[in-house]
Amino acid sequence: MNEKDIITIICPVYNQQDCLKKYIRNLKAQTYGFHFMQIIFINDGSVDLSGEICARFVEKYKNILYIEQENRGVSAARNAGLKEAVGKYIFFIDADDLISKNTIADCVSEFNKIYDRVDLLTYPIETYYKGRRLKPHFRYQFLKENGSYDLCSNAFIGQTTMNIVVKNKFEKNVLFDETLAFSEDQKYCCEVLRDKLEMGFCKSARYIYNRSDESSSGKLSGACYIFEPSLKLFEDLFARYESVPLAFQGLFVNDIYWKMLSNIFFPYHYSKEEYRRAMSRVKILLKRCDNFVILSHPNFDFFEKFYLMKLKGEQYIETSQFSDSVSLLSKGNVVLNSDNIEIVVTKLTVHGTKVRLLGFLKSVFFQFYKGSFELYAIENGIQGSPISVSPSAHNYYLSHEPTQRFWKFEYECDAREVQNLWFKVKFDTAELKTSYYFMPLIPIHAELTEYIKDRVKIIYHENQWYLSEVEEKKPEKEIWLYYDCSGVTIDNGLKQFCHDIAMSDGIDRYYVLTDKKQNKYIPPKANTVIFGSKKHVELLLQASKIITAFIENNNVFPFPEKEYSRYANQMHFETIYLQHGVLHIDMPWKYSPEKIIADKIVVACDVDYRIFRKNGFAKTDLWKVGLPRFDELHKANKSDKQRILYAPSWRSYLVGENVNGDWKALDKKFLSSRYYMETKAFLESDVLYKMLEKQEYTLDVKVHPIFQKYADNFIGSNDRIHLKSSINEEDYSLMITDFSSYMFDFLYLGTAIFSFIPDYQEFKCGMNGYRNVDFMTKIDEEEIAKTSDEIINKIEKFFMTRKGMLYDVHFWKNDICNATELIYQKMTNQPCKH
Repeated sequence: MNEKDIITIICPVYNQQDCLKKYIRNLKAQTYGFHFMQIIFINDGSVDLSGEICARFVEKYKNILYIEQENRGVSAARNAGLKEAVGKYIFFIDADDLISKNTIADCVSEFNKIYDRVDLLTYPIETYYKGRRLKPHFRYQFLKENGSYDLCSNAFIGQTTMNIVVKNKFEKNVLFDETLAFSEDQKYCCEVLRDKLEMGFCKSARYIYNRSDESSSGKLSGACYIFEPSLKLFEDLFARYESVPLAFQGLFVNDIYWKMLSNIFFPYHYSKEEYRRAMSRVKILLKRCDNFVILSHPNFDFFEKFYLMKLKGEQYIETSQFSDSVSLLSKGNVVLNSDNIEIVVTKLTVHGTKVRLLGFLKSVFFQFYKGSFELYAIENGIQGSPISVSPSAHNYYLSHEPTQRFWKFEYECDAREVQNLWFKVKFDTAELKTSYYFMPLIPIHAELTEYIKDRVKIIYHENQWYLSEVEEKKPEKEIWLYYDCSGVTIDNGLKQFCHDIAMSDGIDRYYVLTDKKQNKYIPPKANTVIFGSKKHVELLLQASKIITAFIENNNVFPFPEKEYSRYANQMHFETIYLQHGVLHIDMPWKYSPEKIIADKIVVACDVDYRIFRKNGFAKTDLWKVGLPRFDELHKANKSDKQRILYAPSWRSYLVGENVNGDWKALDKKFLSSRYYMETKAFLESDVLYKMLEKQEYTLDVKVHPIFQKYADNFIGSNDRIHLKSSINEEDYSLMITDFSSYMFDFLYLGTAIFSFIPDYQEFKCGMNGYRNVDFMTKIDEEEIAKTSDEIINKIEKFFMTRKGMLYDVHFWKNDICNATELIYQKMTNQPCKH
């Protein structure tokens, strides 16, 4: 090592007072002399003590330079540092990150060896998230030894993060793009690398990156923010080359893939024509990527590789058939050869002697095969009629986009008539047998090959099913379990439980306690069991019915997913899904019979009925009886109600992980979000206050529990606007929400409704986990308020017309029995007592 080499370390600082002393200690501990380092701190408008700490560093250390600027972002801060850099090499180390003690010395030594060949050297990054070390990046499968690597012949080594050292070219230094809020690091690396197209690597150094939910890279991670700048980045990059370097091709296809997995790639917020043009631009870039880069990518799921090939163009993959196999070829090379089609079993039910199997055909061959095919059941050695197939909900494979072509089917038989069963698939030429994959809750699988329920015994052996009739063993006691979920005090599960325990029908009923507050509503001497307890497990294995308002598996099962297969053979219950609110959001990747454990679903109106039917539920599986919560709602005269309710929903993109049922809001993201700022502008508006005062109205604000910590931030001192934790729904003449299912309580009451979605673009591009809501397909977009001014104008219009948005819903109602009675009647096959 040449100790005469001064190196520069650039460190942007924004409200990181707690990290800076540790940062300096880390640099002083380096094996490279501290006095040979120029350390540049750029304070990017911090409002904590970061600036004072940096100023003290300057007083203590002569080799530290401190720059202050208004908050302009990390790229502007780094550029300020680049313009002052005097070292031979420049390191970028953020204030909350560290490097191993040998990093600077080893990187300088290695860079000196290959100085003439490279402008950028990278070294391994270790990523930690909440104290846990994450899996290393796939590039380190290819970057193994010190030296320089050719970007034209190495597809999977592209650099996107700041674990780099760059050659200081002073006035010719590449600068960061300050217009980018996303992928600025990736663009910078590509710009530095573009001339020599070689990259150095030092395997012994380490960049220790502490990832946070509040990281700048995750702040604006929706397609409405990142699609255009990211696509333009690659359009500009590819345009420089007649033959795009493989490493840049690898960056592009990986960029698509990880964004697909995160549901932030597709620009759903565009109009249909804008979307078509945008995806055409994506295809143009994909066509400049070699098939090899997509099909051999080490980070891609096998099935999604072929989706990207289809996105590139169906002409790039050919299909081939033989009598007993099918193949896919890329440039004449076989990339798939299969002699069977996999059947994924998603549900297996037995009632009496009837056996019903729900599953889907899973093969990438379907992506490119354009001919017809037929699925047959071979019963007792005899081929029956073709079984009907339809697109599977599992086509939403690893994202909220239907990227696959899997085919759902339902098969039913009687064990008294069918003793041997297997399936086959016929294509134009090929005839293939089937193999099986069993979802974790299927009570039979390759290791557990026997299952007995009701009057049927099933044996699975070597891809065939053997059925026989047996004598039914009925339990001594029938046990039903009722659920809501953690964090919910009272919902449809508890309401139904309170109704049903009054019935003298010999059924043992238990309410599963997930929250201490639920005890307040439990009738005296009613049976309860604590969720997750040993007794809960025992009762679940004995239960014949599960009645729940929340259908997610972790709300029902008292054991983790890895133990599902252990217990699946012992569970025999039917699941009644009560819903906790009306399903009015189109989420086929979640609410379909292939995805949820519901056997029967209680529906409230034409909206949820239509969505469940669209997603594949049979008419007989949907009970048109209404939700238990509606039993307590009674229409009142709205003309004398001088009150407005504002009840916005939460946002999944503004919260971190769900820990034990408790979602954690992210302060930086929340307080800088359009959702918060526009809502605050609405509630603090002088125009709104004067309007309410003139009309002698009050506005109550019911903040979602997840955002309750911010409740006081929304409104100031105002005698017309009040925060409410609980309300009586019948007290309001107008209800304002965004897309919360809570609106259906008020539609049921006949209350006027307005939708106010201040983060409309974020919603439409899917940042909240979904993007299609029923009422948005039934009204003009102009009826949705997107700014504080627009919702205030709509309130003013309400005062003149007493009408809300034009959204009609037909609720299922019964003049004789209420919902809880009708649900009980359905579950017990008994008539309503009234």
